[in-house]
Amino acid sequence: MLVLITAAILSFMIFFPLVVVTSIFNVLSEKQASTFLRTFFPKYYLYGFFLSILGLVIAIMKEEIVSIIFFIFMSITFVVLRQILTPMINKAKDETKETKFNKLHKVSVFINFFQIVSCIILLFIYLK
Repeated sequence: MLVLITAAILSFMIFFPLVVVTSIFNVLSEKQASTFLRTFFPKYYLYGFFLSILGLVIAIMKEEIVSIIFFIFMSITFVVLRQILTPMINKAKDETKETKFNKLHKVSVFINFFQIVSCIILLFIYLK
């Protein structure tokens, strides 16, 4: 079950930049894309948080320490991204503070990248 949860997290995190983002910016205007992303990201992070909590509960029941640490990390980062970083990014964009926006956006991309790498590592551990 933990393999499936980890794979689900990894798949939606890879699907988003490869399919959703490329489609958004090819079809919508910048203003429409911005409106869509502001609606989408909170749900994206909430979905990741719920999957991570589900994984954490199962990992605790199975007493799998590596998985417990992984799912705690994932849960915390999804909450930080949703509740702290995303509002800061939106505010910087609204106030046309491009330098601040770019820095904050890079931080969010780095966290997402680290989450993806963590999922891949955990899947290798599960499947060895």
